[in-house]
Amino acid sequence: VQKVDALHTADRNRAFDLTQCVVADVTNAAAYIVRAILQIRSAASACPEPKACAINIMNIISSFAWISQFTSLAVSDCWDKGSQKALCAADISDMVAAVTNGPAAGIATTSDCADMPDPLEEEKHLPMD
Repeated sequence: VQKVDALHTADRNRAFDLTQCVVADVTNAAAYIVRAILQIRSAASACPEPKACAINIMNIISSFAWISQFTSLAVSDCWDKGSQKALCAADISDMVAAVTNGPAAGIATTSDCADMPDPLEEEKHLPMD
């Protein structure tokens, strides 16, 4: 009975890993690739403006770090044996993304949270459609 329970638990855990692989990891990596492309386009037009340029560059770096994180998680979740090194890479990538995204968000709040924000200034650090 214990062996059967252990097999059911292992099957359930593997199904969860595969779901994570497809639904979360691969989907998020693809979404951040698109996001990075839009941010690069936005940065190209906003870089004469120092504040908007800084926000965009930090957002681009964080997007590439999150691409790295979700790709690393996919390596671990999609492979039936997992990968401790991929999990480590995911943690480091997440830290890089957070460290670069935090200041970008902080700088952006100076215009986004203003009582009377300048719509043109806000558009300079948003991804382009």
